[in-house]
Amino acid sequence: MTAIKAYQVEQFVQKNIMKSGAYLIYGNDAGLVHERSLQLTGTIDMMGKRIRNNDSEIVVLDMAELEADPSRLAVEALTTSMFGSSPAIRVRGGNSNLVPALKELLEKEQDATIVIEASNLAKRDRLRALLEESKNGWALPCFLDDRQSLEQLIKKSFAQNNISISPDAVSCLCSILGNDRDITRRELEKLHDFALQSKRIELADVQELCGDNSMITIDKILDAAGTGNVQDLESALDSAFAAGIDAQAILVAGSRHFMFLRSIRTKMDNGTSATQALSRTYPKPHFSRNHAIETQLRTWTQPALASSIKRLLDATLSSRKNSALAQTIARRAFLGICVAAARR
Repeated sequence: MTAIKAYQVEQFVQKNIMKSGAYLIYGNDAGLVHERSLQLTGTIDMMGKRIRNNDSEIVVLDMAELEADPSRLAVEALTTSMFGSSPAIRVRGGNSNLVPALKELLEKEQDATIVIEASNLAKRDRLRALLEESKNGWALPCFLDDRQSLEQLIKKSFAQNNISISPDAVSCLCSILGNDRDITRRELEKLHDFALQSKRIELADVQELCGDNSMITIDKILDAAGTGNVQDLESALDSAFAAGIDAQAILVAGSRHFMFLRSIRTKMDNGTSATQALSRTYPKPHFSRNHAIETQLRTWTQPALASSIKRLLDATLSSRKNSALAQTIARRAFLGICVAAARR
C-alpha cells in the first residue's frame, strides 16, 4: 500500500521530485493540489518559487483529451523526450476513466513520471484505489490548511524572506486565509513585496492589503451545485453561513454563474469546444475552476440552465420577502440544482 497521510505529503514531495512512477494528487484544496503537482515535476520549490525556467519538456494533458483519445497517455509515457530524458506528464482533472490506461502502464513499470491532479476522491474511488495499491504508484491527499499548518506556512514564508511579522498579523492572516493554497501564496507574496524595504509586517498592513475570502467560498458553492456534488455543497454552504456571508449575495452570485454558463454553452452549441470558449472569456475564472466549469458545461443544456436561473431568481425574491428564512431558501434552491446536476 502506498497511500500517504496528509501530514506526510510535504516531506514525501521533497524526496521524490521527478522520480518515475505515477502520483495521484487529490483533495479539496485545488491550489495545493496544483502546487504539489508543480513541485513533483520540479517546476517550483517547496516555497512556491519557480526553479525550472523552461518546463516545455513536461507534457500537460487535460482529462478531456484523454477521454477523447484513451491511447494518448501511453503514447506520451512511452516516448523518450528530445533531450533523452524520461517523459514527465501532468494530467489535469483526473478521474476514474483514466484507470484502464494507467493500470496497463503501471504493470509495465515504465520510466515516465505521471502526475495526476484530481478533486477530492472517496476512498472507494477506482483511481485512488489503483494508486494506493500499486507498488510504483502513490496517492497524496491535499486538504485545506488547518490553523496550525497555516500558521507554520505563514511564519516560514516570511522567515525565508527575512521579514518579521507580528503575532497579531499572523492571527489575522490565519482568519482570512486557508481556503485555497494558491490564494494563500498570492496574498503572502503581496505582503512580501510590500515589506521589501521595511522588513516588517504589522496587523494594520494585513488589514489594509488582504481582503476576505468570501468569493472563494461562494465559488465552491457554485461549482459543487453545478457538478452535482451534494457533500461539497453542504460543506461550502455551512462554511459560508458560519462566516456570515449573506444568503442573498450567494443567490445573486448563483444567478450570474448560471447566466455565464449559458453564454458559454451558446458558443459550444455553435461548434466551439468548452476549453476554447473558456480561454476566450474575460474576465477568466481562476484556473483551479476550469475543470469544474468544463464539467458543468458538458452537463447542462440550455433549457436546464434557463430553469436553474429561474429557480435562483425566484429564490432571491423569496429571500427578500422572508429575510429570516434566507439561508433555508438559498440552501433549498442550490440543493435542487445540485440534485438535478447529479441526475444528469
